[in-house]
Amino acid sequence: MNRRKGLLSFILSLAISAVLLTWLFRQIDAALLRRTLSSLHSPALLAFMAFALTGAWLRAWRYKLLLAPASIGWVPVLLVTFIRNLFIDLLPARIGSLSYVYVLNARLGLRFDSAASSFVVSVVLDFLTLSPFLIASLLWVGAGGSAVTGFWLLALSLLFLGAVFLILWRIVPLSRLLVKGLSLLLRAFGVEARAWAQKALDAGHETVTALAGIRDRRVYWPLYGLSLLLRAAKYGGLYCLLFSLLHTHGFTLGSLSPAKTILGITGAEFTSILPVKGLAGFGTWESAWALAFRLMDFDPELAVISGLGVHLISNLFEYSLGIAALLIVFSPLARYFRRPQSGS
Repeated sequence: MNRRKGLLSFILSLAISAVLLTWLFRQIDAALLRRTLSSLHSPALLAFMAFALTGAWLRAWRYKLLLAPASIGWVPVLLVTFIRNLFIDLLPARIGSLSYVYVLNARLGLRFDSAASSFVVSVVLDFLTLSPFLIASLLWVGAGGSAVTGFWLLALSLLFLGAVFLILWRIVPLSRLLVKGLSLLLRAFGVEARAWAQKALDAGHETVTALAGIRDRRVYWPLYGLSLLLRAAKYGGLYCLLFSLLHTHGFTLGSLSPAKTILGITGAEFTSILPVKGLAGFGTWESAWALAFRLMDFDPELAVISGLGVHLISNLFEYSLGIAALLIVFSPLARYFRRPQSGS
């Protein structure tokens, strides 16, 4: 049943990508796309890579803080970060980021509760950094009279910020409630006494305890500061990549609005939480990007070309790092990074 469900999900994602990419390619001149990709501005492309690597380092640093008091070296945590970046777009609703938990626990020997609790807090922190940049960009673009701004969009951004802050503030009782709900669900199906069910509940309780440990260490503000820098590095890198693509079309740093770029990126990023999307995000990501830029009076053809180019190049860069990290983690070299005690 699970295999059939996975196959259907793959076929649906493939169909969505095929339909949306066909629609996007019909709106552009393929020769213009080829010229754009072959005429990248090299300094801006190198700046994108530097920003991306800086973002990976900041994310790895945040993981190290979250995993304390368990210690993990810089090399293994960077490898895990590259693998997480590889898988996050491959599966819908961001569940590909769970590869972080698997690699830490199954391959590097860290306790499951440490890996799971650090994963949960990092996801909440990532969402918590969206609204500040989005609100600032809306106000910046609004000052120029753009039609995309308005009371309701700003209100929704503030509401989203408040909701995510509430989740972080009450993350321990909320997690405890989820474990309780899981227990009731297992009992309702009459499987609570089974070994796998007990193991899942034990892991849940241990993860709640680990979340309480992170909260009690009072590291939320340093973590949030790192998260804001991480978000800024991501936006800075994609801005440089966009400029690298559009430089050949006469764009300058002065004519390419950072605020509009952030709005376009945010619109595309929200497709990652969809329960169903294109394969590896292709099609859905570019469509959301193109729509966001069109709403900001961007040239229709360049809106599509820039979305295709940014997504393709950024994915190729992250996939290359992720595949290299996978080869190391699943090779005999992994024993040098593995902790001697295997966790739960």
